[in-house]
Amino acid sequence: MKTKILFLILFMSLSISLPSFSMGDENVLFTLNGLEYSYIPPSPFDMNPEPIDSSIVMVCGYEKPDKFDSKKPLRIPGSVIHNGKTYRVKEIKRGALEGILSVKEIVVEDGIEKIGDNAFLSCYYLESLYLPASVKKIGNNVSLNCNNLKKVVVDSKNEIYDSRDNCNAIIDTKRNSLEEVCPSTTIPSSVKEIGTSAFAGFTHLEKFVVPEGIEVIRLDAFAFCSNLKEIKLPESLRVIGVDAFRNCTSLESVFIPKNVYKIEGNPFAGCYSLTSIVVDKENKYLDSRSGCNAIIDTRDSRLLAACKTTRIVEGIKDLCSGFEGVTVHAIRIPKSVEHIHGDNLFNCTEVDTLTVAPDNPKYISPEGSNAILTKDGKELVLGCRTTKIPAGVEEIGFDAFNGRCTDIVLTLPEGIKTIDKGAFVNNKSICMVALPSTVTEIGENAFSSCENLQAVQFKAPIEEIAPYAFYNCKNLTTINIPEGVKKICSGAFSWCTKLKNIHLPSTLEKIEKDAFKECPFEESIRK
Repeated sequence: MKTKILFLILFMSLSISLPSFSMGDENVLFTLNGLEYSYIPPSPFDMNPEPIDSSIVMVCGYEKPDKFDSKKPLRIPGSVIHNGKTYRVKEIKRGALEGILSVKEIVVEDGIEKIGDNAFLSCYYLESLYLPASVKKIGNNVSLNCNNLKKVVVDSKNEIYDSRDNCNAIIDTKRNSLEEVCPSTTIPSSVKEIGTSAFAGFTHLEKFVVPEGIEVIRLDAFAFCSNLKEIKLPESLRVIGVDAFRNCTSLESVFIPKNVYKIEGNPFAGCYSLTSIVVDKENKYLDSRSGCNAIIDTRDSRLLAACKTTRIVEGIKDLCSGFEGVTVHAIRIPKSVEHIHGDNLFNCTEVDTLTVAPDNPKYISPEGSNAILTKDGKELVLGCRTTKIPAGVEEIGFDAFNGRCTDIVLTLPEGIKTIDKGAFVNNKSICMVALPSTVTEIGENAFSSCENLQAVQFKAPIEEIAPYAFYNCKNLTTINIPEGVKKICSGAFSWCTKLKNIHLPSTLEKIEKDAFKECPFEESIRK
């Protein structure tokens, strides 16, 4: 979900300015009144799928979105007749009616049972949406980027969803959960939850007061509300879901009320302007001890959410993903921290200083290294853009330099034996990698998405290139795989779209499927 929402928000501004195009299914069965229809395929997760019912279809697209007549509503019928045959229409496919810019009113007629994710995405001038009693399943973000939507009505006979009190929203009746909203939505006092992605991408929001009575804020509920500066949370709130406020880049401060007992993941990842995080002192489950400007789970001392002014104070045992996306330059680990791993600083690209308290029983940071090592000095578990790898290091740990290495030429010192999973993933600066002769293992995704990587020098006696080890290295042009390599695993060089020259060793025994997917010579390798 997280990846999906991010993709949509990044591109939704383009959706309103680029020419419209049909999102129709490539297996369109027929077109009627502009709507494209296809059979409903079996679910890929169904182990014993039923045969396709030839009398049931779904709306899969609109033939010419840019030609829609805005003077009339777009009606999605519950049944259609084509060539003398009657078809039941049960579903609107995911994204099926995306980008019909001129439509002002959509009426989904009785008979439709399912509306897929993003079904009406970027219907920018849509003002009214009517849903029938028959709808049983509504996906996420069905009206995302419909910024002019004023009226949302669910038929009063619908047993699963409602739009009570003329709220102009879609509410899950049983859970009292606000599932889909528009700019004119008012939240009824009976609502207990703000559902998944309900307000995601609402860039017009600057201040928002979550009303009393709300107990749960779900996954991505306010994600990518980029102009949201102030959020007031109610005392009734008990649970805040994963990424609930992800990439609210203007949000400056957060106060966590006393009854919040559960925070899932890091709800404030990517909130770059956040400078103050305070938990109510009466909260029995969470705290921001010693004025640390963070959210700590009182029960096990895990750091759940941080900001750029956070101090890692004594007593914290685990950083978790609390610093994800935080603009931070210096990290000092106190004695109490027991668990450190690479993704503790996921998407923290500006870290310059990494140190550990001398009396920490599990980790060290040798002087001048700007790195965190295991106590025996053999594994580098966390590095940054100024790290100098000390002598004696034998392993670069999982995600150790994820996005935080700025070396143009990465020359790893002799003695390193293992480069773990994702060790150098997402490093845009690296143009060349020189691997020492001591390396015997390169882990999955070790150098994936190093988009400017052009050359890799192997001196190592490795036996296999791990899955996706160099995936999506778009500027990699030449690779000389050394003698001794027996296996190139799936995806190892996939999407290296400029890789034109490759030398394969005489020791090679197996190339797995998609090892060179989307490489210029993929077909030759396959043969």
